[in-house]
Amino acid sequence: MSTVSHGVIRKGRNGSVSEDRCREPVAQCLVRHLMLPMIYFERKWPPGSNTCPDIVAVDRAGTGEVHVVEIKRTLSTALNAGAKSVFGLPAHYRWVAFQGEGLTPTDDEAEISLLSEEPLLPKTGMGRIGVIEVIRMPFGDLEARIRLKAERFRPGDISAAIDDFQKREKPDIEFKE
Repeated sequence: MSTVSHGVIRKGRNGSVSEDRCREPVAQCLVRHLMLPMIYFERKWPPGSNTCPDIVAVDRAGTGEVHVVEIKRTLSTALNAGAKSVFGLPAHYRWVAFQGEGLTPTDDEAEISLLSEEPLLPKTGMGRIGVIEVIRMPFGDLEARIRLKAERFRPGDISAAIDDFQKREKPDIEFKE
């Protein structure tokens, strides 16, 4: 993961931006997709572990489902390292995000892999990792769109972990009921 001061834009050779800068558009995409989310940036999940996904979202509408997101620079890296990372996390919904249109060149091989969905499916059981693409809009703004919607995983009984996490952590983005 990049360590870049917030507010500083550093473009790579291909126009890519820091992964840190992608957090906000990905979070806003989740805000549009979820009912009453609480969004956390770079927090240890599950509590007591050393894993720290880029985004943890808890949707308070209904059952308090957990969404975890890993942000990577390219689609290929998201489908490989990102998917591997979120497969190991207990969450109802798992996502990877990548810098796409206007930020990095198109990777035809990675696009074919995305179409196959193979890197996004567990070896057994239910669920599919969702894919979010961060794109450059006119005038340099970043936006995010869902390329492939996540499908529910069976995370086991994580309700106590969710309660502990919400008591211990203050969300970076929160909507009141």
